[in-house]
Amino acid sequence: MIISDVEKFVFVHNPKVGGMTFRTALMPFDTRENFFFEWKEVGDLKKTLDLAHITPFQLNRFFPDVFASIESYYKFGFSRNPYSRFMSAISQHLKLCTPYIRNAVLSNEDLFYGIASEFALTSLKQDIIDQDVRMVHFRKQSNFFYYSGKIWVNDVFKLENLHEVKEESIGKYLGNSIDNPINQTSGYGGAYDITRLTRDAIRALNEFYGVDFNNFKYEKLS
Repeated sequence: MIISDVEKFVFVHNPKVGGMTFRTALMPFDTRENFFFEWKEVGDLKKTLDLAHITPFQLNRFFPDVFASIESYYKFGFSRNPYSRFMSAISQHLKLCTPYIRNAVLSNEDLFYGIASEFALTSLKQDIIDQDVRMVHFRKQSNFFYYSGKIWVNDVFKLENLHEVKEESIGKYLGNSIDNPINQTSGYGGAYDITRLTRDAIRALNEFYGVDFNNFKYEKLS
């Protein structure tokens, strides 16, 4: 998350949705000394949060003064097709392996999609995803933009239609990052072949991310 008290805007960093590109462009406007970045222990119980990807619920619970101070600010972020975002998160987690394991998996597409399918069936569970900070990339996108059942931000732009942001007021802050993303592997256009996932895995994704398909108007595969 990036907060600009001068420009009165808040960038909500939805995981695996081009966030580092936008963060780099918006950092010159940050007025909170890069506080909302990295993992930090918060609260009396020293709960570890990924502050870069903090949700409005977490912000209000652990930083209520900050939550209140940005109530009138322009808040925005980006959504991404849930299938592509899920696959990007799988790729991200392969980086946690040794480069040898990662390269072995990525060099075998059948294995890669097989692992992704198995993960969707066995590990895409609410308690696992929400309780383990390492799983933040798999959390529902709605968690970052909705609070108490209502939309919390002013705008959620689709990453797939990024060019449209140029015409918005926030476009002047993002500059040429719109045309020159830092992380080219993020697959803005959806470079993954979702049909190579098993049908059971696709059903699991449809169920787990159902609220995201609905809120951000993405079509489900059958």
